[in-house]
Amino acid sequence: MKKKINVTLLICLIGLFGSHFINSMGIGSNDIPTITATTTVNQEFEGAYEVTRVVDGDTIVVNIDNIDTVVRMIGIDTPESVHPNKDKNTAAGITASDFTKELLDGESVYLEYDKQRKDKYNRDLAYVYHNDKMVNEILLEEGYAVTMEIPPNTAHAQEFNEIIAK
Repeated sequence: MKKKINVTLLICLIGLFGSHFINSMGIGSNDIPTITATTTVNQEFEGAYEVTRVVDGDTIVVNIDNIDTVVRMIGIDTPESVHPNKDKNTAAGITASDFTKELLDGESVYLEYDKQRKDKYNRDLAYVYHNDKMVNEILLEEGYAVTMEIPPNTAHAQEFNEIIAK
């Protein structure tokens, strides 16, 4: 299922109806918070899909057409937490995994694919969205992930690098 999200239309509708509501409430323009967006608008998303399991900090399993599909988040990397070689697993990896579980387990997400849809392990490669926010960005902002650019999937690499630079 594909869903076209047009942020420009949404902003126009909010502006049209929101200004009427705000004026009727007697709220001044100085009382209105500023909203900023960090992701590219007019992207094509697929979903909503239920997260059936969180594998680790940057890998989830979603139900797509009644098939559990492993999704690896593009452009980020979290420390290991479920590596077969137990020596590679870290406390930071477990913390990142727990954060992703708390955020996404049982929740609905949307997926944005880049140029290459699958990796060598046959996992879907995607930017993951939950509650209108890109989860890849949240993990970077909260310090649970670092950037990891693997061409050709670099559509959001610049935004990710800007987050890390802050």
